[in-house]
Parts: sequence; C-alpha cells; structure tokens
Amino acid sequence: MTSSFTTQKRDAQATIERDAQADYLIVGGGTAGAVLAARLSENGQHRVVLVEAGIDTPPGAVPADIQDTFPSSTLNPGYFWAGLEATVVKGGKPRPFPQAKIMGGGSSIMGMFALRGVPSDFSRWAAAGADGWSWDEAVKFYRKIEDDPGRPGRTGGSSPIRRMPAEEWPPFVAAMKAAAASLGLPHIADINESPGDGFFPMPVSRDSNTRSTSAGCYLTAQVRNRRNLTILANTRVTRLRFDGLNVVGVEVEQAGVLKNLAARRVILSAGAIHSPAILLRSGVGPASELERIGIKPVLDLPGVGRNLQNHSYLFYALTLPRGKRLDQALRRFVIAGVRASSMMADCPESDLLLFALGRVSPQSFGTAVAMVGSALYSPFSKGFVTLMSSDVHANPRIDFRMLDDPRDAPRVVKGARLLETLLRDPGVKDCYNEAFLLPAAMAVNQFNRAGFAGAAMAVGAQVALNAPGPLRRMAVRRALNVGQPLAERRGEGQITDEEILASIAPMGHPVGTCAMGAPRDSQTVVDSGYRVAGLANLYVVDASVMPVIPSANTNLPTLMVAEHAAEKLLATASAEIFGQAII
Repeated sequence: MTSSFTTQKRDAQATIERDAQADYLIVGGGTAGAVLAARLSENGQHRVVLVEAGIDTPPGAVPADIQDTFPSSTLNPGYFWAGLEATVVKGGKPRPFPQAKIMGGGSSIMGMFALRGVPSDFSRWAAAGADGWSWDEAVKFYRKIEDDPGRPGRTGGSSPIRRMPAEEWPPFVAAMKAAAASLGLPHIADINESPGDGFFPMPVSRDSNTRSTSAGCYLTAQVRNRRNLTILANTRVTRLRFDGLNVVGVEVEQAGVLKNLAARRVILSAGAIHSPAILLRSGVGPASELERIGIKPVLDLPGVGRNLQNHSYLFYALTLPRGKRLDQALRRFVIAGVRASSMMADCPESDLLLFALGRVSPQSFGTAVAMVGSALYSPFSKGFVTLMSSDVHANPRIDFRMLDDPRDAPRVVKGARLLETLLRDPGVKDCYNEAFLLPAAMAVNQFNRAGFAGAAMAVGAQVALNAPGPLRRMAVRRALNVGQPLAERRGEGQITDEEILASIAPMGHPVGTCAMGAPRDSQTVVDSGYRVAGLANLYVVDASVMPVIPSANTNLPTLMVAEHAAEKLLATASAEIFGQAII
C-alpha cells in the first residue's frame, strides 16, 4: 500500500499540470484540511487537491512520536514552523509560539484533550452574526466525529476518544476529585454530553495505543487511493491568484521552485495564524496596512488578522513520592479536569478549566513529576496577526494582547487560586512532596531536551527527584528556575497575584482571525457559508472562522467546523449543478 502513496506523490505534479483545474484546492492538510479532503472527494464527482507545507504521514509511515499517546511529537522541532514568535501581553517580549507544519496539523502534535465546549459558546457565535449556529447544531456534527465507547448509544464516528479508567489514576488525581466534591463540584462522567461545572475524566483523542489525528482518521489508505484526490506535501502556498475579484488558483513553492495551480474553488485551511497571513500576502486585508509594507491591495477587508483570541494557562509542577505516581508503563498525559465558573459579572458560566497531567516526559523520570494546570477558557481579550514584510518567507507578527480586557486578569487569578485550594486540601497534599509554580513556557518542554543534553538531564532528574527533600527542592528550583514551593509537607508558601499573571502562556489554540459574522459588520471576513466577503471562489474553513473562542481545546471544535463546512460546500455544489441542468 505504501508504494501506491509513493507513486501518487511522484505523479501528483504531473497530474496537476495535465488537468486545467481542481474543483477544490485545499490549502493546509491540518485538522480541518484533512477532513475537507476526505469529505469533498467522497462522492467521486469533484477533483480535490490538498496542499500541505509540511511532511506527509501516510498509513504505514506515521512517525512513532506522532502515534505515541504521550505527546512526544510536541518535542520534535521538525513538525513546526521555524522561528515563529508571539507577544503574549501588550508591550511584552516576543516568545516562541509553536504552530504545526505537518500533515494532520495541530492534531499531530497537541496534548489530545477532546472537549466540545459549552452551549453558550455557540449562542455567542450566533450573536456575533454567524447564522445557524447553536449547541444542537454543533452536537449533531460532534456525534458524527466521535468514536467514544464510554457513551451509551455510541455511533462509531471517525475519531476515537478514550478516558483513563479511575483505577489507573495516580493518587493525587483521585484526591483532587474528592477535594472538588467538597467544594460543590460534582463528578461528571461525560463532560461532552453533560457540559457544566464539575470534576471529570478527560476525554482524549486516542484509542488504546495510538493518537487520533485528522490525517490518520480521515486520510486513510482507502481515501488516499481515490483517483479524484491528489495530495501535495512539502508544498507551501505563497499567495492567491486572481482574475479581478475572482480567485482562480494559488502560487506554490516546491523545493524552492514557484509554480501556479489552478482551481475553481480555493479553501484556506492553514489555521488562525497562516490563513490570514496568506490573505494579507495576497492583498486581502486592511488596505492601509498592506500599502505600508509594499503590498498592492486587491480588496480592503479590515477584519483579516483581527479578532485573534487564545486561552492563557499556567502550571504547577508536583514532585511525587514513590508509590504515588502513574504506572511507569502507561504513556499517558492528561487524566482529568475541572470546569468551574468565575461568577464574575458579564462572564459566561464554566469559564475556568483546571486539569491534571500524570507525567511530564516520555523518559523514565517522567512519572516522578506531575503537573496541574489552570486556564481561562472564555477570555475577552483580543489581539491580531499582521505582516511585518511583503517577503513571503517572513513570519507574521502575532500579538495576543492577553489581559487587555479588564475582565480577564481577575479570572486568571481566580482560576489559579481555585487550583491552590485543591492542592492545599489535606488529601491532595498527602500525595505529593512539593508544588512549584512554573515559569511561563510550554511546560512539557521545560522537562525535556534533545540529544545528549536530554539524556544527561534524564539521568540527573531521575537521581534528583528521588533524593531527600532539601536536595530535591534545590535541584528542582535550579533546573526549572522556580521560587519557593506553593505547598510542601512542612508548610505552605504564598504566591502573589503578580507572580500568577507573570506565569501565563498562550495555548496552541489561536482562533478568530478570519471571523464569521454578519455581512454589514466591518470585521466580518467570511459569511455563514464560509465564503470570503467580496471575493468569488474563495473560502476559509479552520479555527480562524470562529467568531468567539470555544471553552475547549480547539481540535475537536475545528473537526466539527470542518464537517459542518463540508456539508455546506457539497450542498452548494449540488445546487449549482442542479441549476445548470435546469437552464
């Protein structure tokens, strides 16, 4: 089977050059793009071309770190856009911001949380002008996606979802469940079917042994063998091609060579950073900004790159004594979560998320440390994506402006204080040695290094984490650049609000930069049919169209949006064909 994929890759460009046009050319083989490629090619009537800037991961050749149910692929720099940075708060220093550049996109490198969000997310979409959205509409497509054997009436969707059985939890997680119950946060067996405040086993995008990626679940061997589907990996779209205000294809770069691909319809599915960047490079966006960097505007569309939203999060690291750790044989990451409401005025319910991670590294020392996180899952602050140069190889500027809205910082603190309350519960406190607030960074990266340095760190960590208390605390503080513990068996420390706010980092959940909305809204980029306002034959289908960030990790909502969009696009195509037949 693998040889057929190799032949397809070798012959793909020849096929493109022979045929005048694709019916659908999809830019980006990530979470949304893989879904679209599978669904739009399903009936055999449309010629579909999928273009991905990163490497392919076909069946039989999926790297082991992507299959792993511990997210070790997060540690592989070859799967990310090089040099991408983002500013977290206004006036802050840019920091590395990883974004996937590989088939399957974020689904190939994420932490595998599989959350739907909450009903108010979709009522807020509708209020923002995204016609037709509701919780019931979203659930219809979620159920089409999810293969969740823990759910009565399971329908067997495209993407496996599992939860860790309680008997496999390390003791601190079971103790957190009891502590949450004492605060009035009940146990919820299926948080996706019963959204609300409470403690829950985290649904995870995996089966028993393998990560669920959009590439693996949708671009199967059977799908890839369709004659009407062509996949071009290691092919970067540099800009759109126009005939007036009609999009007629794209310019791509393959191995340093520029080529033109023709298409009747182009769908941008490059994510909330790169979809607006492609539009801007193509002359679609705020005209005055484009002119300042030497790009001739094709269409003045002020909303492109605006409305950028993300979740902020912070972590405490827990050092665990022997006998209180996750089973070393289990390659697991997230175990459980807590949804809670800040109860602040004008803020939605279930706007806070806490979560427990059972190991920090695929190395043997990884289960000697756990992490517990706190995140603001319904932020109001908005930032932007802009271009700093007309050079197609220059990374865009990403400015999240987290904490700009005055309602956000107090809720970040509330989430952290709730987590501290759980950590100070006597039953929870009995399960760990120390709890340290971690600096702002991708927490898993703080515990892992590549090559010889990583091997040396693993040996040192194994020794230090099993050392007597004073030596262990000193080693952890030096290695992670942390302060005094929040809590330990001999007492409790205090962490200020300022320290909490300084420790936040952005999740890999950018949304909103090509927002769906009402036609008369100046910030609208796409309509409810995913069409880019003011242009013909151009669509955007990915997390960038979400007008309001969902109260969930964005992989499952993006799969849902892609399934919803595919149904709409196919219905539109059928109507066009029927109309032509009548004429």
